[in-house]
Amino acid sequence: MRKEPADDRPIEPKSDGDSPDFDGLSVEKAADIVVNTERESDEVRETLAIVAQDGTIRRAAVDDAVANASMVVTTAETRVELAAKKLDNVRETATPVSDLDLVSARIDNFDARLTTIEDRADDLGDVIQEVLGMKEDGDLYEIARRIRRVTSAATEIQRAADDFQFEIDSFEEWLTDADRRIEELTADLDALAQSVDELDDIAGTLVVDDSDPESETAQTWVAAMVRHRVVSLMIADLRAELAALRTWAEREGGTPPSEIEPRLDEIQTSHEIVGEQLTAGAEPEWVERFDDQLTALDEALEAMEPPIAWAEVEAVAEEHRPAIE
Repeated sequence: MRKEPADDRPIEPKSDGDSPDFDGLSVEKAADIVVNTERESDEVRETLAIVAQDGTIRRAAVDDAVANASMVVTTAETRVELAAKKLDNVRETATPVSDLDLVSARIDNFDARLTTIEDRADDLGDVIQEVLGMKEDGDLYEIARRIRRVTSAATEIQRAADDFQFEIDSFEEWLTDADRRIEELTADLDALAQSVDELDDIAGTLVVDDSDPESETAQTWVAAMVRHRVVSLMIADLRAELAALRTWAEREGGTPPSEIEPRLDEIQTSHEIVGEQLTAGAEPEWVERFDDQLTALDEALEAMEPPIAWAEVEAVAEEHRPAIE
């Protein structure tokens, strides 16, 4: 079951006037002051417990809470530093082939991702300092809330940095192992063939029972047309990757891949046949209804050149995907 998105709005105390001084209150009594709805009660108790000792809120507990949060922040910052060092190392490893778009595009992507992670990590220390400045006379609930937020953010950043390091390790293996590069290209080819086969199944079973462009059959058809266009980009991307791997193999005196191009040719032929079937099977009303949107999608996708940034492709496809009203 799909979860509803979390409500990130801060929970404000329900009392009027100045913020209450929670020092010395039990977590339960303080929660009664803060909570506006039953939905919020568990979150409020968990937050207040951050600055509590034996179930009682104490200003003296702030130091320990900040110390714990600081440890989490330090761990996150260390993991980010390690990720940066790994990227520096792998960039050096890639130097002999950094002129190949296949390689440089991946490094550029890693650079952009690392910058995002580093920017997020840079903010953590500032938040800790803000909390320290509040510990003497600041609102204890607000202090606890900030500690909880910065701890959660640091944990997410650590996870992102760890995932980043894992991907860098995988990329380095790909850089240094020609067999690994061929294996990954072959796996991508398998996925491409599966996509074309699925489109072929749709084209073969598309029975027109309703010319209404808002019908379920029309929806199936136009979704297949969008997917067919995206697969065209996949074919172009794999051809570009194959050409780059051949150049790479020639530089290293290795054996260029020989079995991939004939299979890629077969898949492209099947893809073209499927496209003809989808076009022939369309009702005139469908074409009239969706032609402008599909043309706009074509133009947007044609502007993309290998190596393809697939997140951008998905965004473009989503933007231009025809909607059934």
